[in-house]
Amino acid sequence: MQQLDIFADSVPVQRANDLIAALANLDRAASQQALRCLVEADPQHAGLAQYQVLCDFIEHWGDNCSNQDWSPTPVAIAAEEQLIREQIIPAAAVMGNAGDDLVRKCCGILAKASEKAGIPPEHGDYFAAELYLRAQQFPDVVRIAKKTPGAEMRAAVQRWLGLGYYGCGETEQARRAVLRYAWLAPQRFDAFVDETGDTQLARDWSDFQADLGDLDATWFPAWCAHEKKAGVSILGNLPASDGGMAYRLVTGLAIRERGGLCPAVYEERARLKRLDESFFAFYMQHRSNLFVRKK
Repeated sequence: MQQLDIFADSVPVQRANDLIAALANLDRAASQQALRCLVEADPQHAGLAQYQVLCDFIEHWGDNCSNQDWSPTPVAIAAEEQLIREQIIPAAAVMGNAGDDLVRKCCGILAKASEKAGIPPEHGDYFAAELYLRAQQFPDVVRIAKKTPGAEMRAAVQRWLGLGYYGCGETEQARRAVLRYAWLAPQRFDAFVDETGDTQLARDWSDFQADLGDLDATWFPAWCAHEKKAGVSILGNLPASDGGMAYRLVTGLAIRERGGLCPAVYEERARLKRLDESFFAFYMQHRSNLFVRKK
């Protein structure tokens, strides 16, 4: 029986690790040298095609984004973002966790370039807040998103704020953005819930669908207000949708009803019923539970 030479068989692994380290450091010379060494050690290595793509990218990056003379125009930044998204992210999977680090590092550099170039939020994929999000630089995500004109009524901005605040550990601020996103992008809300990774939000969203499955996400904030799930309140600049109006009525009724039934309570309940009878039926069915929670 032939004895296994552990050191000899581990050489390709060592060469691949050397290459991964050079790529992660964006070191073009070291990357090319490490790739040649890997080919010599293992000409049939399964990851050679991906490593070649990554080495070519590091060469390109050094000639452009890492070059002090590089001019970060919107067109140039858009091209780099597309390259990373379509080619480098798939290839970087061969690097394992180091590939994620490489992508985040490059996105952080592009984010600064996007901010410097003044790219507006309409260009979502290469707007600074999106690139900072991919770089996991969450305070910068929030900083950029907050100063976007008309932020409260822009779905993309509320997504950036929500994910940015979650990344910063500021759950209350994140939940405010979540509620606004539900109003502004109901058709994308289900995917957004998954994107947040917030297990409590996922449970609340599931409970809402069990209670009011025929209504879209614009009614989710009103359900949260009724069930005291969100832990936050939004008092100004509400959307003019039925769900937004229901939120205003439910939050107002929660205060009015503490003083007992009166003409104002009956009037606001009637307005709520006119918005949607199924939500109103749910609202009335749960009044006793709500009063218990508010004591």
